[in-house]
Amino acid sequence: MNRTITTFRDPVSSMWQHAITNAVSQKTAAATPPLAHTSREMRQFSTALTALQQGQPVPATDAEGLPIENCAKLAAELAWAVITHNTQKAEDLQNQLQYGTCDPVWTLALAEFLAWKASDKLIPYVRYQNLNDFIIPLPSKPDLVIGIVADWGTGLDDAKWVLSELMKKAPDVLIHLGDIYYAGTKDENNNNFLKVVNALAPGIPVYTLSGNHDMYSGGEGYYWVLGQLNTSSELKKYQQQASYFCLRSANWQILAMDTGYNDSDLPTVDTNVTRLVDGEPDWHIDKLKNAGGRKTILLSHHQLFTAYGGGVGKSKTGQSLAYNPNLYAVFGPYLPNVALWLWGHEHNFDYFKPYLGLGKGRCVGASAIPSLEDQNPYGLIGNPDLQGQASLPQWDDAGKMTKLQITKDRAYFHDYAVITLRSPDSQIKDSEIRYYEVDSCNKGESMLIGGETI
Repeated sequence: MNRTITTFRDPVSSMWQHAITNAVSQKTAAATPPLAHTSREMRQFSTALTALQQGQPVPATDAEGLPIENCAKLAAELAWAVITHNTQKAEDLQNQLQYGTCDPVWTLALAEFLAWKASDKLIPYVRYQNLNDFIIPLPSKPDLVIGIVADWGTGLDDAKWVLSELMKKAPDVLIHLGDIYYAGTKDENNNNFLKVVNALAPGIPVYTLSGNHDMYSGGEGYYWVLGQLNTSSELKKYQQQASYFCLRSANWQILAMDTGYNDSDLPTVDTNVTRLVDGEPDWHIDKLKNAGGRKTILLSHHQLFTAYGGGVGKSKTGQSLAYNPNLYAVFGPYLPNVALWLWGHEHNFDYFKPYLGLGKGRCVGASAIPSLEDQNPYGLIGNPDLQGQASLPQWDDAGKMTKLQITKDRAYFHDYAVITLRSPDSQIKDSEIRYYEVDSCNKGESMLIGGETI
């Protein structure tokens, strides 16, 4: 099964990956562009750029032991020069790629990268005109089933298998918490998201949040795909018109926010901590204040808090932050009344104990991107800035809640979640969420990790 994909959390690297994918596809006349994810060129570029970002020299060979060609190294060095604002070196490397003897794949990729770099397009964010805008009805059922995936838009076999397993749970609604790779271009939204959900999840409302990768190419592809979803006469009333929205039933509301717009280039702006677009907080607060007795679920791409990796960004002193002060400033007063907050961004399954007044904060971002054991994705933040909190968020391993299993090739399983919302007409009292893991590398069946009432 084709499952190799490396991603970078900055627009320069991601646009290079997109450009290489397109160039390889053009050269090979591949019918399915996502096949280029695993090309020699992509593998070598990703290996070289990873080394540069880690402050190491580019290795002589890639992960398969094959020599890294000079043109792949030049492309990675060019990406790194742009990221680090080394303008003169970037110009020299660009000339070497453009006028040297590199394979046409690299000149095609360079041309697409330079066109993106020169475009400087504004993200076509949609602003509400009225506080009642973007309130969407949930399908009316006594027991409404909602499938959740995150960081899922690769178009590769892993992602397709995860969705096919989720669809066995017969969801009435599908929600993706964001990130269509590599850079959220129109063709990536079409090939890696729209075609897959149309094939595997037909006839149900589908929603997708704004993640950082969705905005790296300027957001045109993301807003295009919103217009392609839920277009049949049966589904039009469920259409998503903006990057934030409220799904409502008689006794529940699901508030989805846009944390992707303001996630800038992390490698060059260490203090970047994402936030909502000005004005959007007022829209969410209105829904929280005027819930009409409904329980609230929050959805975002980025995490409110974490204990792992690089945190949610860095303070001005260079310390990693355990929680996002911008999101907390908006939602903090309402967290005791929030039944559940789900997010992605980190490619982990994280089940946290109560923190910041939020009883149930969960990361379900492991739906498609391989997370390798030797990458230590559960390594705790070193020297964190706790911003007045007593400790890092704590992982709750009570009951059946455990870390995802590891495949025979030492990658963590993928995950998805299934929410069942009970209406007043349901014969069952409590709404619930269940978490599942899948060894999609070996086309394994879903296994229940655990569940909880909400």
